[in-house]
This record gives sequence, C-alpha cells and structure tokens, in this order.
Amino acid sequence: MAVSSLSATGIRWNLGDLEPDAETARSEWDELLRRARDFATRRRGTVGSAGPQALRELLDELDELQQDISRVHFYATAREHTEAMDAETNDLATLARDRASDLESLLLFVELEWIALSDAEADALLAAGELEPFAHRLRVAREEKPYVLPEGEEQALNARRPAISAWQSLHGRELATLTVEFDGGEGPEPHTIDRLLSYVHHPDRELRIAALETLYVALEQVADVQAACYDALVGDRLSIDRLRGIPNSMDPTNRMNELDGDVVEAMMRAVEENYPLARRWFERKAQVLGLDKLALADQYAPVGSDRRIEWDEAVQMVDDSLTGFAPRLGEIFRECLERGHVDAEPRTGKVGGAYCHSVSKSILPYVLMNYTDRLGDVTTLAHEFGHAVHGALALERQAYRSYHTGLALAEVPSTFTQLLAVEELIQAEEDPSTRAMLLADRIESASAAIFRQTMMARFEQWAYGQRGEGKALTSDRLAGAWLEENARYYADSVELPDGYRLGWSYIPHFIHVRFYTYAYSFAHLVAFTLVARYREDPERFAPAYLDFLASGASRSPQDLLEPLGVDLQNPETWAIAFAEFDRCVAEAEAGVDALDAA
Repeated sequence: MAVSSLSATGIRWNLGDLEPDAETARSEWDELLRRARDFATRRRGTVGSAGPQALRELLDELDELQQDISRVHFYATAREHTEAMDAETNDLATLARDRASDLESLLLFVELEWIALSDAEADALLAAGELEPFAHRLRVAREEKPYVLPEGEEQALNARRPAISAWQSLHGRELATLTVEFDGGEGPEPHTIDRLLSYVHHPDRELRIAALETLYVALEQVADVQAACYDALVGDRLSIDRLRGIPNSMDPTNRMNELDGDVVEAMMRAVEENYPLARRWFERKAQVLGLDKLALADQYAPVGSDRRIEWDEAVQMVDDSLTGFAPRLGEIFRECLERGHVDAEPRTGKVGGAYCHSVSKSILPYVLMNYTDRLGDVTTLAHEFGHAVHGALALERQAYRSYHTGLALAEVPSTFTQLLAVEELIQAEEDPSTRAMLLADRIESASAAIFRQTMMARFEQWAYGQRGEGKALTSDRLAGAWLEENARYYADSVELPDGYRLGWSYIPHFIHVRFYTYAYSFAHLVAFTLVARYREDPERFAPAYLDFLASGASRSPQDLLEPLGVDLQNPETWAIAFAEFDRCVAEAEAGVDALDAA
C-alpha cells in the first residue's frame, strides 16, 4: 500500500505547545544555562541546612527548571524523530545533547548533597509535611548512597558519557545503514533490517523464510562490530560497578525499577516454568498451518485474516475503550488529538516504531506511531495512550520529580490499556477469520513480551557473568549463548535455523539499558493480573486504577499495586497471570477450531 494512500496521512505533530521555532529553542538553551548557574550559586550547600520549608522551595524551583529543560529538549527530539534529513533539525539535536549534559552536571549537586546527609538529618527533614510531595523519591534517592562518588568524580563520569555513547551510536549506525538486495515480490530492491523483519508477518511461507535467511547473511557483515560494541559497553558498565561497589550487575536496573532482586528472580523463574504454555500454542499453530513443526519464520505467520482499519475508525475504537473504562481517560485522549499531540503518518525522515513522551505538568503528552491501517496498529495506539493517560494523570497530582516510574511499572498501564482494547476488538469482530487473527495475535504478542524478553534477560546475565570473569564477548561466544537460551525457551516446538545465532546482534535494549527486557515481562504479567481483577469487579476496580495512575511514582510499586489486588511478594500473583494467559491460549485454540469447522 502506497504511503500516500494511508488514512493517517496528514496526522502530524503540532509542536507549538513546545516552541514556536528552532531559533527560539536555541536561545532558550542559553537562558536555561543561565538559570541553572544562578540556581547552583544560590542553592549549593543549602540542601541539608536550611530546613524543610527552604528545601521544599528549592525542590519546587528545580521542578520548574527541569520541566522547562524537558520541554526544550523534547522539541529538539521531536523534530529529530520526524525531520531526520533537515540540517537545522540535526544542528538543534546536537545542541540539545550537549546542553542537556552541561545542565545535568550543574544540577547534580542537589542529589549529591541530599544523599550525603546522615540518616538522622534526612529523617528529620522527611518528617516535615512540607516535603510530602517529594518524600518517596527522596527516600529512593538515598538508597544510592552506598554507591555514590564525590561530586568531582560524578561530574567526570558524566562528562565521559559522549565517549561511551559513541559505542551505542556505532551499534545503531551499523544497523541503520545496513541494506541488502531482496525481492519481496516486486523485484529486487534494497531492504533495511526492519523491512526484512517485517516479512515474518507475511502469508507467503517461502517469502518469510527467504527474508530471514537474507537477514542473517546481512548480519554476518556487522556481527564482529556489534559484538565489539557490546563487549565495550558491558566492560565499561562492570568497571563503573566495581568503582561504585555495586555487587550485582542487575542491581542498578532493579533499583531503578524499585523492585527487589528476589521478586525479579521469582518472576523470571515462574516465566521459565511456564515455557510449555507458549510451546502449546506453537504446536497448535503448526497444525493450523499444516506443518509438522514451526520454523522460526512461522512464529508470527498470520492465522486468519487481517482487515483494513482506517484512522478515524481506530480513533473511535480507542476512544470507546478508554471512555468505557473511565470517561476521564477518553477526555485526555481526545484533547491530545485536538491539540496535535499525535503523529501517526508514516513518511520518509520519520523514525519507526512508536512511543509516548510526557513533557511537563502544563503540557499534555505527545504520542508518535506509524499507522498503516492494520488492526495491529489499533492496539499500538491504545498502548501508547495507556502511557499518555498515566503521564497526564500523574502530572496533574504529583510533583514533576515524583510522577515518572521505573521502566517496569511504566509499561503496566500501557499494556493494560492495550489488553482492554484487544478484548473489545475481539468481542466486536463478527468475521471468524479476523477474530481468529486477533486471538492469535494476542497470544503471540504476550509470548514475545513475557517469555522471549525473559529469555533475553537470562542471555544478558550470562554475558555480564562472562565479561566479569575477564572473557571477551566475541561474536562466536554470544552466538552460542544466544542459541542455547533460545533452545531452552522453544525446545522442540520451533525449528531454529543456524543463522539465528546472530539474533542477539540487532537488539537495541542490550546496548542502551542493561536488563531493560525483563520490564516487558513484568508489565505483561501484572497487566494480565489486573485484567483478571477488573473482570471480577469492574465498578470497584476502575476508581482504584485511576488512583493508581494519578499516584505516579509517589510510592513503591508494591504499595501502588496492592490496592489493585497485586502483591509482588506473593507467588500467587504470577499464577493468576499465567491462568489469564492460559485462558487466552484456550480462546485462540477455539478461534482456529472455529475456522477449521467453517
């Protein structure tokens, strides 16, 4: 389908709520630096000595400054993500990265002075009512105390970030510029990695297999460079861990997520114990496709049939889903659309994928996606607005410093909203073939989020363990471990081709945030549990859920989720989630059985 014929053509961001133009944005960076220097001059040395009211005023002022930084920085990012070929845009993005690093160094003293206080001094301040809006985040910050270095050393580490990010940039650039000739049905033409991967959803099996084989041949060209990037980044992270005295390579991510390591490990073990649930669907799908066993290229092959959903219909579907749950969520959705805070048009110069960015207390979130008139795009729209309503409600009630949760909890509202939208799509769909497709896609999306992401986290544990023992992460070593972890997941249910040994080489999460992937497993399992709780008592659940959204990061994930019937310390939580997954597998099996009967 030609881009010009897509129904979301013309649905682009209006960045006027951020900045009027690039010239104004450039001048604002100078003003922000001036304000930060003035703030540092006036406030340095006062964090623990001026009393609770003065500390509250300091934090309020810092909140305002950081919201303005967020606004100006996102203006540059938004342009970079939608006008990648524009010279002015690229200059602005470069300036934003440099200035953001400068500002972070200038403002670092607040966190360091707070952490440096004795427990008695900190507890006395936290007991004061003035600091209540910031109390939880201040307590969490102090958990870093054993690992924080003197300010000069912290600034030195911060200053070296551009050099470290060069490895990340090299990894991304190698993948982004890698193209290979492939015939997708209209003659040979250059294909990117993302385009080759898109064929895994194609109905033609030979085309799916050929696309993956071509991908693996292409990855051979860059595998050694990708391994070198990963080896350098893992080695650097472990060196910093030793410098800070961090005992376990997963600890920084667990603390960022405010999750106890034992909770994460219990969840991952529960996932591994339930690998057979995913295999059950793979084996049933092989029967549906008339195969003895799925090849890896068949994992996401279509079951049933898709149908075109134009943008206006998708908007109505998501609006109905959000409003049906709680009218306030529908209001936020519609206002974001009306203010031009959604960019859905696929076009040259725009990044792929989808995301939501919450800017500040006075500006509604911005959502980016690439809408291609597929049913799956409707769930993407719902997913991103799960993030948007979370950010909007949290910023209404919380301080800017206290609204944003860790990665794991941040993915819960988006996944829950996505699951609600899918449920509505399934119930409303009258065509048995399309309904079967929706049921199968729900299972396969959940399997990718829960099982595959846990498998990736285990692969990372192996990599950090090897590097910590002084062993280089070569392409061959990474390939062997990757196949071994995948074999534990798929077992005999899916045939893994030899070329898949390079499947680790194009996963950006490994490069940018260590152990990011388990956040998706956590979020999908918690969201499944929430769906089950919602089904039990919708009228009681909805108000509690809205309070959860509005609470932002003002409490721990355990305390935020407990009123919704989710106890992270109780293994039964994961059992409820897998019972919900099992229900979805049974519905998908019934869906394909109905197709066979027809």
